[in-house]
Amino acid sequence: MKYQAIQSLHDGPIDIVGDVHGEITALNALIGKLGYTQDGRHPHGRRLVFIGDLVDRGEDSPAVVERVAGLVQAGRAQCVLGNHELNLLLGLRKEGNGWFYEDDHDHEDGHFLDVPKADERQRRHALEWFGTLPLALERPDLRVVHACWHQPAVDALRNETRPIAEVYADWTQRVEAGFETSGLLRERDAELHAWGQAIKDPAQRVPMLPALAAIDARKQTDHPIKALTSGLERPTPEPFYGGGKWRMTERVAWWQEYRDAPAVIFGHYWRWAGDESHAAARSRGPNLFAGRGPWDWLGPNVNTICVDYCAGLRWCERKAGIMQHEGLMAAVRWPEREVVTA
Repeated sequence: MKYQAIQSLHDGPIDIVGDVHGEITALNALIGKLGYTQDGRHPHGRRLVFIGDLVDRGEDSPAVVERVAGLVQAGRAQCVLGNHELNLLLGLRKEGNGWFYEDDHDHEDGHFLDVPKADERQRRHALEWFGTLPLALERPDLRVVHACWHQPAVDALRNETRPIAEVYADWTQRVEAGFETSGLLRERDAELHAWGQAIKDPAQRVPMLPALAAIDARKQTDHPIKALTSGLERPTPEPFYGGGKWRMTERVAWWQEYRDAPAVIFGHYWRWAGDESHAAARSRGPNLFAGRGPWDWLGPNVNTICVDYCAGLRWCERKAGIMQHEGLMAAVRWPEREVVTA
């Protein structure tokens, strides 16, 4: 069967599970709390939907992939592709995904040395399965996507049946060709020639670099796969230091402008259930949920919700000896609109 980028969402009552990030113990606890048996059956016929970012950082990513893939392949769950699965499909080495690679690049910082590593069979199975995952799921009353429901991106991908890595490369080439013809690349190279040595130095004060900002923002917004899996970005009012470098763009709270009738459930954005100052400290740029309660539905029609409650931070809580986790595994029950955590 051909790959299909945008697929139909299960009908009937469902439970949409937020970012897992390898936390198999919390995932199993949440599935049990939702009323599912070990093999994914529910006494009331409910089914599971996973929001993506199943892997990286947490206690056992291979076990999470095996668990969720088994549920999907049995027809008892669906799953969309997250940016962390996309990174592995593209062969990108990122912090926290050393578990997947035979030489484990994470050994250099020592953060994730105690997590199980994938063997050859698990690596092959994961890539094959990730390659089947849609970028979004939809039905008349509900939409599910990892990071952002961006209608131009959905429309661009709706009839796409090529392998996801091929589609990604095609769009990357298209976007970068636009930078070349507009002269943005030349302007950005001049900015980096002047400030490139300071970009990764927090002690420096790097000014706004307009061409770099424009390119970084358009790499996200103009690339439909990046838009759906990592969200939209825009030039920031002023540069800020985050993630090891001075940044010229910030994430966009797209849900504040979303006015369509179908609800959207998404993940990705590290929503914090506790003290709001903690969320701000972990955000890349402004806290996008400032002023809203952690369980609030969002947007002008109050019909969008982020269900990523920072389960991906449990690894650093464990490393600090904190076992009463603030990072939560969560799911949204639909149509009840109830958030359940574990």
